[in-house]
Amino acid sequence: MDADRQLHALRLLNSVSKRVHASLDLAQTLDAVAEGVVEAAGFGLAVVNLADPNGDFTVVSAAGSDDLRRELLGTRNTAANWHEMLRKAERWGALYFVDHRQEVEGLHAWTPDIPVPEEPDGWHPMDMLFAPLLAPSDEWVGVLSVDMPADGRRPGPVQREVLSLFAEHAAIAILHARMHTSLEQSEARFAYAATHDPLTGLANRAYLRTRVDTLRRQRGGEIGVLVVDLDGFKRVNDAGGHEAGDEVLRVVSARMQRHIREGDVLARMGGDEFVAVLTGDDLAGTLADTAARLRAVVAEPVQGRRGVHFVRASVGWALGTAADEFSVLLATADAGMYRMKHGQTTTAALRVRAGHRPATVLP
Repeated sequence: MDADRQLHALRLLNSVSKRVHASLDLAQTLDAVAEGVVEAAGFGLAVVNLADPNGDFTVVSAAGSDDLRRELLGTRNTAANWHEMLRKAERWGALYFVDHRQEVEGLHAWTPDIPVPEEPDGWHPMDMLFAPLLAPSDEWVGVLSVDMPADGRRPGPVQREVLSLFAEHAAIAILHARMHTSLEQSEARFAYAATHDPLTGLANRAYLRTRVDTLRRQRGGEIGVLVVDLDGFKRVNDAGGHEAGDEVLRVVSARMQRHIREGDVLARMGGDEFVAVLTGDDLAGTLADTAARLRAVVAEPVQGRRGVHFVRASVGWALGTAADEFSVLLATADAGMYRMKHGQTTTAALRVRAGHRPATVLP
C-alpha cells in the first residue's frame, strides 16, 4: 500500500471500529465485522466464524458476495479441521496463511471464481488467510477468514497489520456484545423468576398484581375473576408424597393454561389455589364457559410416575369493572368457590357492581 492508501485504510478502520463497538447486538456486531474488513482491510470477501462451546466454529456472517453468504452461512467446521489447518499454516505474525499447495482435508471452504495468477506473489483462488479473534485469555472466540485481496496479490506487511488490528477490535466488540447479550438474558431470567411460579411456570402473585394495576389505569371494559381450588390434592400428597403433588400441579396447570385466552392471566397463588383474570366485554358467558372447561380438564386423570392421580376443581367467579376494587372481586370469587366446594350452590357466579359489595349469587 502507498501512503495515501494506508491512511485511507486506517481512517476506514477507525470508522468501522466505531460502528462495530457501537452495536450491542451480537448479530449486528458480526455483520459489521465482516463488512468492515471488506471496506477497511482491502479484501473482496470476509467471513466470521464464531466459536461454539464444543470447540467447533460456525459461519455466522459473510460479506462481499451474495453467493458466499448463501454457500457458507450456517456451515460448521470441527475443531479437528481447524487444528489440521493451523498445523499446515504459515504464520504471518498474528495471521495464519495456508498456501494453495497445502491440502487440508475436511475443511468446508468456498473457492472464489478468480483466475490462477501467473506471478509468484499472486493470490491463488485456493489460498487461505485467517485472523484469530482472541479473548484476553487467548481463547479463540472466533476466526476471521478473508479472500480476494483487492490488488490480486498476497497481502504485504501493511495490509496484514491492518487486518490484525481489525481482528483485535473485532474480538473486543464480540466479547462486548456477548457480555451485553448475557446480561440481557440474565436480567430476563431474573425478571421471569420474579413474576412466575417456579414449579408450574404460571404467573405468580406479583405478576397478577401488576396486571391488575394496569387494568385499573385503563378504565374500561369488564373484569372477570375466577378462583380455582383443587379438590383431593391433599390425598395425592399423602399417598404419593410431594413429588406426586408436584406432578399433578404441573399437569393441571398446563391444561388450564391452554384454556385461558391470549391476553388473560392465570396465576398460581400458592399451594393448590389458582386465580384467572379475564378482560373484555360481555364476559358473563365467557366466565361460565371458562369455569366449566377448567373443571373438566382438571378432572381428567393425571398419569404420574407412581400411578394415576385424580383431582377435581371447585371454581368460583366474579364479574365487575375496572372501577371495582380487585380485592372485592377476588373475595367474591373466593366465596363462590367455597360455596361450590361445600355444595351450597350449583353455580358460583357472582356479580359486583361498581362501588358495591356483591349481595347475591346469580342462579
